[in-house]
Amino acid sequence: MQRVGSLTHMLMFGWIAATVGIVLFHVALTMTLRANPTTRVPFYRNAEIVPSGSLAMRAVGAGLIVLATVLLSTKAWYWPLAIVLTGPIAAVTVIAFHNKKAEAA
Repeated sequence: MQRVGSLTHMLMFGWIAATVGIVLFHVALTMTLRANPTTRVPFYRNAEIVPSGSLAMRAVGAGLIVLATVLLSTKAWYWPLAIVLTGPIAAVTVIAFHNKKAEAA
């Protein structure tokens, strides 16, 4: 019988936290992009229109991602690296496509 605080439970909770954190972060990004359909969205600051709740979503998502990296680092160093790089690379790519589309409009 496994204890409640076992490594398996920590890893499972880490993966759940990572998934929920990345989803929240990207839902907030999608809300922002939809609120600014014809406007360029800057990479390093807020957009002109910031939808209600998107900042809180981003903050909770980022917190869950940090928690996930800490929990998953107990098993292997490469999982936190993959999680931390996957989210921002996807976000930068989506923003770049949005900005290109906004410039063409």
